[in-house]
Amino acid sequence: MNTVSQLFTVGLACVVLFTLSVPSADAVDGVTDKATPLPIDPLWKSPTFRKALTASYGIDSRIEPHITQDEAFYLDKVSTAMASEDRPAAIKTLTDSSLLDDSTIMLFTLASLQFEDGKTEEAVGLFQRAIEKFPNFRDAHRNLAIALLRLDRFDEAKTHLVRALELGSQDGLTAGLLGYCHARDEHHQAALDAYRLAMLTQPGEYQWRIGEAQALQALGHSREAAAIYQSLLADDPVGTDTWLAQADIWIHLDQPLRAVANLEIVHRSGTLDPSATLSLGHLYHQNGLPDLALERYRAAILAEEPVRLARAVDALELLTNASDWARAKALAGLIASSEIYQAALADDKADTQLTSRLTRSRALIELESGDAAAGAKLVEDWLAREPLDGLSLILLARFREGKDRIEEAVMLLEQAERIPEHAAAAHLAHGQILVAQSRYEEAVEQLEKSHELKPGKSVAEYLKAVRELR
Repeated sequence: MNTVSQLFTVGLACVVLFTLSVPSADAVDGVTDKATPLPIDPLWKSPTFRKALTASYGIDSRIEPHITQDEAFYLDKVSTAMASEDRPAAIKTLTDSSLLDDSTIMLFTLASLQFEDGKTEEAVGLFQRAIEKFPNFRDAHRNLAIALLRLDRFDEAKTHLVRALELGSQDGLTAGLLGYCHARDEHHQAALDAYRLAMLTQPGEYQWRIGEAQALQALGHSREAAAIYQSLLADDPVGTDTWLAQADIWIHLDQPLRAVANLEIVHRSGTLDPSATLSLGHLYHQNGLPDLALERYRAAILAEEPVRLARAVDALELLTNASDWARAKALAGLIASSEIYQAALADDKADTQLTSRLTRSRALIELESGDAAAGAKLVEDWLAREPLDGLSLILLARFREGKDRIEEAVMLLEQAERIPEHAAAAHLAHGQILVAQSRYEEAVEQLEKSHELKPGKSVAEYLKAVRELR
């Protein structure tokens, strides 16, 4: 069985919510520590949601206003129209009635119909009017909260959801949406409690099950969250979001090959977005599968809407830091051939730091595996534009040293030493040049300055070794 087949076997054998973040050049396993609540947009199409919403057309005399005979007449006509799925006729019946302005129940019913008809702002105003007339109108608070959520007015919605629960609401929709609001506020224990309450009456609602898993993960109960995701995948093995969620869990549990398997499954289904595809490449790179890493990087860069340039440069730096020069050169070529990336670099508002990173990576590739003169020219041209780019000064010094132009290299390093954020690296490079010349006393002086500015184990050990050579 080959490596990819093994990864697939792992992924299919055990099945967990996920927000795959951008791994930096120094941390390829970069996954967010906090799960972002899933958008609740799919809920609007959920049969359980529609059933819960339309159920409010019925009347519960214990917590809803008394209905007069005249109101009952109009509500009966509304019911008949809705039974025939003729919402426009139901709305017209209410809007044409002279009773509407003074009737709490008719305002509420019209608001619910308007919301279902996509007129959310109008629905909010009508629900608010109904609550003004009958402050303890439980279902009006609940339905107003739903409409406010649709408008992304989360704090207002949360207030009305809590009030609906205080008034005795026991439906899963109210509790579940309150869980979503708590999750957005990162109140994970409250979110977990609310989602579990919601599942007492709506045990099959995907959004509440996902929410419970997210809350458990945020609270550090990853294995419990994993069990929920496994259950969700058993019910729906093609659920892309759940495969991605499971991948995040596997990474948190330090099981990266399982994460790779999940992401590869989604990639092969054609639904893995370019950013996650690049992250899949990072995982392949991290786990010793460089050819597959390059393939996924290529897919992310050549996508119709490619991954952001900053993320492509992250990938390039991973390869250069690993001295994987052949694949780094191939990836640099893909970046250079991208019209989208080149347009971004040519923009007057282009990120200077990002351009510097890309230039240095390309130059370093040339230095190690190609045309050193061409690499040096890249850095020289960049420094003509940005003369205070300390890392580029240090890299150009390396080129000069390679050509035995030591004095020029030292001059460049002395310039970099005057730039505070790069002084430590410049003193280290200066010390290394002096060591190569057997000028140990002077080298120790430079290395001590580097270590003083940026203490580190590797520099300390190098400094110790050089001292012993004096």
